[in-house]
Amino acid sequence: MKQTIQDLRIAFVGVSHWHVPLYLRAVHSDRLRVVGVSDPNPAIAEQTAAGLSCPAYSDALTLLDAQKPDFVFAFAPHHEMPALADMLLERDIPFAMEKPMGLCAQDVERILKKGKDAFCAVPFVWRYSELVRGFKARVAPEDIVHLAFRFVAGPPSRYLANCPWMLKTALAGGGSMTNLGVHFLDMAMYLTDCTDAKVLASSYQRHTEYDIECYASALLQFTGGASMTLETGYAYPMEVTQRDNRWNIVTKNGYYTLEQDYFEERVYGEKTVRRVMSTDSDVYYPVFVRETLRQYLAGERPLAGLPEMLAVRRLLDEMNRMGAEQ
Repeated sequence: MKQTIQDLRIAFVGVSHWHVPLYLRAVHSDRLRVVGVSDPNPAIAEQTAAGLSCPAYSDALTLLDAQKPDFVFAFAPHHEMPALADMLLERDIPFAMEKPMGLCAQDVERILKKGKDAFCAVPFVWRYSELVRGFKARVAPEDIVHLAFRFVAGPPSRYLANCPWMLKTALAGGGSMTNLGVHFLDMAMYLTDCTDAKVLASSYQRHTEYDIECYASALLQFTGGASMTLETGYAYPMEVTQRDNRWNIVTKNGYYTLEQDYFEERVYGEKTVRRVMSTDSDVYYPVFVRETLRQYLAGERPLAGLPEMLAVRRLLDEMNRMGAEQ
């Protein structure tokens, strides 16, 4: 009988991470089989395990050796991610790990070298949206002239509850650009079919008591010719929305705009199309879980994996370097 994603013995490592509830939506909707969870905070591990009717562990090693899962969704403070990846690779366990998989490109490069044949998926979740896939199918990479993205997602204090390490550069590697900007760096490379870019400028604002940048902007030029402006921030979006998410993509004969709850296409010689839609990226995490497990069982490579993470990380390192020199 053909194995399904429901047959897989799945484990979650590091369930205090704020992304975990987004992944668990797929567990409940698709009735996935979770055989154990772990977290250094026993109370959070036990609370999560109770909702999944599975054992809780205080450390990843005990969980992996006790349950021997078929697949792991892995979360950790950024500085601990390389060691966690090593633990999974040494046991030949396929896994998905949250970005950025370390503090610098050297961390990701080492993981890639060690796990060059391993299945490792990275949740660059916009790749899983019909919007982005549809745009890529309609617009040739060489026709893209400029991409502009702004993503602002709430004040930094929200991380104090479960993930205070996010507010320390030594543990997280950076602030809003590390956490939020990586998604748009990957999306730009995905849409332009480029694997590298030149960072022309990067400006970081550190105006709070936290040891991270809370607002950042950057200008890049991709090897294919397209340019990109990127703004990310931890601030105070409007009360009625969780985030401020805005895009403008300029092509040789079109102008595409995404704002709150709509996407507009203005193409030369064609009638303007305005589609009402959700612009919340959270909805794509359950899709990522389902597709990742399906891809693993089918023997496919993930839509985004270690090579894509390394390409993004190299750009982020240069942006962080420039931002620190101000």
